Amino acid sequence: MKRSDRRMRKLTLTENMTPIDKKLIEKGMTRSDLSKQSGVPLRTIESWCRRLRVPRDVYQLLKLAKVLGCQIEDLIEPEAGEKKQEE
Repeated sequence: MKRSDRRMRKLTLTENMTPIDKKLIEKGMTRSDLSKQSGVPLRTIESWCRRLRVPRDVYQLLKLAKVLGCQIEDLIEPEAGEKKQEE
């Protein structure tokens, strides 16, 4: 695989990642680490990261934000309509 191909693949992976996964990479953590440190069930975190469910429990998001050192807003994906308005 060429260097440019690897760079494009990495870019695509990053673009498709959830904000939670991006923060995990920044912190060098796994979903399992986040679960253990926050007390939020691993299955819950995985369902959010796979976009099977939308985070709705503010208290669980607050726990994740504390462990990841960020704001709750940093962990939530904007709706498609909101993205278009920002552009």
